[in-house]
Amino acid sequence: MRQPRIGITAKSTDKEYLDGWMRNYWWAVTWAGGEPVLLTPETAASSPEAQVAQLDGLLLSGGGDVHPKFYGEKLDGTERSSIHEGRDRLELALTRAALAADLPILGVCRGFQVLNVAMGGRLLQHVDGHRSPKDGVKYHDVAVAADTLLAHVLGVDGLFRVNTYHHQAVTADRLAPGLVASAATVDGPALLEGIEAPDHRWVLAVQWHPERFYELDERHRRLFTAFVRAAEARGR
Repeated sequence: MRQPRIGITAKSTDKEYLDGWMRNYWWAVTWAGGEPVLLTPETAASSPEAQVAQLDGLLLSGGGDVHPKFYGEKLDGTERSSIHEGRDRLELALTRAALAADLPILGVCRGFQVLNVAMGGRLLQHVDGHRSPKDGVKYHDVAVAADTLLAHVLGVDGLFRVNTYHHQAVTADRLAPGLVASAATVDGPALLEGIEAPDHRWVLAVQWHPERFYELDERHRRLFTAFVRAAEARGR
């Protein structure tokens, strides 16, 4: 049986970037039994629909800020230096094509935000205190809602420890139509940390970084196992 083909979005084919920032996503998909397929602005020669037709699942990876023009706002906390409009356009188009094809989707950090924007939502452009320092890892607790896909996948409902790497966020008033919240912060600003689309086959995104296996307990790995299994079932 062939491995399910999992498209992983990235901003570039630069080797240093792929060997550094992207390595964890590649490993997580491979560990879960998927075949990674790199999707970047440089390699996107065909239409989003044609690219999605070659995949069994789409992983929206982490990275820089989405330009607020894609959700109808001006710069107000978004870090201009981290914007890559080519990546924004690619990922938003791929996400919408994947949703139309009912392809399983897993979003991580930026990918969580891209999913929300692609479905018509908006972002809080800056939150203080939600980034890990360069010399360590910061953690916080989220509350996982019972009877959600996220709760089922993780085997958790209630408090769950996650790592902290973002400065942009989705709040309840910015959540896209068609998405529901499945996790939220319990301290500080009221931020959503898990979202999912119950009207689709398997669409789930988290604001933290579960691909960093070495920082988190093994339950986080279940996100990749469940995602790749959903992709495998869809590809049969």
